[in-house]
Amino acid sequence: MVSKLTLSMNSKVIETAKKYAEKKGVSLSKLVEEYFSKITAHQITKTRKSLMELKGILGKVPPDFDYDEERSKYLTEKYK
Repeated sequence: MVSKLTLSMNSKVIETAKKYAEKKGVSLSKLVEEYFSKITAHQITKTRKSLMELKGILGKVPPDFDYDEERSKYLTEKYK
């Protein structure tokens, strides 16, 4: 779903961003969307890293522990 977003910025920043987007062959909207996607993905990764730091609080975790694999097994079993 595509929605509109209104932003207020310094006019010089807008002009520079428009020129950059034009050089890259994308719209300014697409450029902003990609940037927002990138920074929010980084935040999700950062949050996950923080959670992974807690994984050993109940005891020693093997060095080859695969969180994604274990989570997948758990969810598969839970939603059979």
